[in-house]
Amino acid sequence: MEKVKVEEFLQPKAMLTPGIAGGVTMLIANALWVAFSLPPRWTSLALSFLLGLLVFVTKGGVPLWQRAVYYLLNSLIIFSVSIGTNYVGVGLTHPPTRQTNVVEPTGPAGARLFFGDWLRMRS
Repeated sequence: MEKVKVEEFLQPKAMLTPGIAGGVTMLIANALWVAFSLPPRWTSLALSFLLGLLVFVTKGGVPLWQRAVYYLLNSLIIFSVSIGTNYVGVGLTHPPTRQTNVVEPTGPAGARLFFGDWLRMRS
């Protein structure tokens, strides 16, 4: 078995993939929330695990149990990046002085904002 070098893990190519996947996950989850009122935290989690399936497409002599561990870790990293990306958007669109515990109204009563506090929403 070949030892993996730290340099291979810490290169930009290796770090870019979860970042892009997390950003895409956040965009899709927020769009589905705005358009169809799907709960973004659960949508993001499902999309993260769906994108994490790409680890099984890779070729090579990696055992199935090891791919399963990579799948779980990659999916959770993608989910974490998507939540972090969303909160950057929340911070930019809702300055801390204006934040409240009240969820923005939806439907005819008011427009839903694209970035929302996923963890405080009651869906």
